[in-house]
Amino acid sequence: MKALSTILLAAGALLLAGCGPRNEFAQAWQAIQAARSQNAAQQAQPTDLRAGLTPAMLAEVGRPTVLVTLPERDNVQALFFEEARNADTVTWLSVANEFVLLQRGALSGTRGLGGDLMSADLAEVHAALAGRRTQAVRIHRRLDGENHTVAESYVCDYVRRPGTEAVTAYLAQVQARRVDETCTGVDRVFENRYWLADSGRIIRAVQWAGEAIGYLNYERLRD
Repeated sequence: MKALSTILLAAGALLLAGCGPRNEFAQAWQAIQAARSQNAAQQAQPTDLRAGLTPAMLAEVGRPTVLVTLPERDNVQALFFEEARNADTVTWLSVANEFVLLQRGALSGTRGLGGDLMSADLAEVHAALAGRRTQAVRIHRRLDGENHTVAESYVCDYVRRPGTEAVTAYLAQVQARRVDETCTGVDRVFENRYWLADSGRIIRAVQWAGEAIGYLNYERLRD
């Protein structure tokens, strides 16, 4: 998928050329591009976008930022920036006009990735992640080949791991509490994982986005 490039320089070039949706980021992206070009002259181009980022660079962009990885698409990565808020759902936007919708950190939709998740009912999921129940029903909606909405229902079980574990978020190693979610439907079983800060905020997650996309991993880089 050409839009989700593993090379940040290409993403910056798109934005600076006026192809991206948020040209006010151009100056910050130019600084990031220059820093990465200098590093690349000294060593091989890193495949992990984290390797070329610093908190100061993300502060220049001036928006909350998450790093999205698609393991089943050759681990391609992209940065997504907070674009809009609607109640408890945040829309995150990449420089190539791809969207990820996170409802309190749980994946509720995608756009522009191909075979998108159109929406998800997650009320019971949030209750389970907060520790108020051990089982929940979630419903996913997507479009079939004839552009008709198809609903998929899953029954999910939750396991809260004891203690905390170290995970990568905010360009550092942080301690977080892990919750595992196993969801069973008519045709499929998938497993999601969430890492929560002490505040209850999801700072990193691995979530099923559908057969066309596979799993979508994200981690917070900047609030």
